[in-house]
Amino acid sequence: MNQTRAYFVLRDGLRAVSGYTTRFLTPISIAVLITGLVLVMFGPLRAWWTPSAQISIGGGSSSAALMPDNSTFSPVDLIERQFVPYTTIPDRPRRSVIGYTIKPGDTLFGIAAQFDLKPETLFWSNKDILHDDVHLLLPGVTLTVLPSDGVYATADGDTPLEKIVADNKGDLATVLASPYNELAGYTGTDVPPWGMKIVIPGGSRELVSWPAPITVVTVTNRTTGVTSTVSGFMQGMGGSCAPGIPGGGGTTAWALPVQSGEYTITQPFAPWHSGVDMAGVLGTTVTAADTGVVVFSGWNDWGYGNLVVLDHGNGWTTYYAHLNSRVVGCGDMIQRGSPIGSMGTTGHSTGPHLHFEMRWLNTPDNPARYLSF
Repeated sequence: MNQTRAYFVLRDGLRAVSGYTTRFLTPISIAVLITGLVLVMFGPLRAWWTPSAQISIGGGSSSAALMPDNSTFSPVDLIERQFVPYTTIPDRPRRSVIGYTIKPGDTLFGIAAQFDLKPETLFWSNKDILHDDVHLLLPGVTLTVLPSDGVYATADGDTPLEKIVADNKGDLATVLASPYNELAGYTGTDVPPWGMKIVIPGGSRELVSWPAPITVVTVTNRTTGVTSTVSGFMQGMGGSCAPGIPGGGGTTAWALPVQSGEYTITQPFAPWHSGVDMAGVLGTTVTAADTGVVVFSGWNDWGYGNLVVLDHGNGWTTYYAHLNSRVVGCGDMIQRGSPIGSMGTTGHSTGPHLHFEMRWLNTPDNPARYLSF
């Protein structure tokens, strides 16, 4: 009786298990269950079998061995690849002419360095805007920037291509092959249409240095009635002094016009830049570089803004441009190191600085030859 009862109990239990597996243990659920069991078992095994690399640098060789040593395992031993969110893009040459709008504080040297060009290239690319005059560099003006050093010439509709290239000291074959130009089918004897822009890679031309206008003026003495001729300096401008003021007092013992530590050189002397630009705080005191007589004090129409010019009577004149204020007037004898005004940004200027010039017989000379900036 007991055996019969046990038989029926076992039969009913097997039927219940069979019904459960049929209902719930589908092939998908069985696969998921097996996968989970494998992962649970593989974790400890993977940690126990973590490789430990041994590298011999001195011998120039490397080896790696599996070292199943749980006592030395650490999460630090695991090397993970770091996510790098940035891609380094190598510099590539520009393939076209672009424009750059001047901002306050810009200098020709700074703009040229930004585009890896010579400063002269900016002049040669913008003759119609700058006219070879650095004082026409003004905020808001858009400059043409070439892809490489050279000249940006404009055809006049009459001159053959070969002469345009020769006048700008370029190579005709290079110009014709340049990807910057649209000269397919052109030869040297062809005349480009009026207004066509032509990039002349490696070309150059002469830069004009601005001369101060010295004119001869006829003067009649009201008392004696005697007529004589005297020189006039920048006549007809707001800061012009009476003609015939003689210079004097020069010693050629030159001194810095701005105290050391109160300025930064932003543009040095160059054939197209007739002085040195000393940038500083607006209102910084500017002093005479040598003893001299004021022959110009006031507004200059050609970009210098408020300007003071000293004639030192020995062939030398010095210019102090873009001043914010002036404390000297026409005919004053100013001693070396005495104040003449304050640093400003008047005239054609992109920021507070002193444009300082030294001219010998009206020809610009490099101040760095005589002063330690």
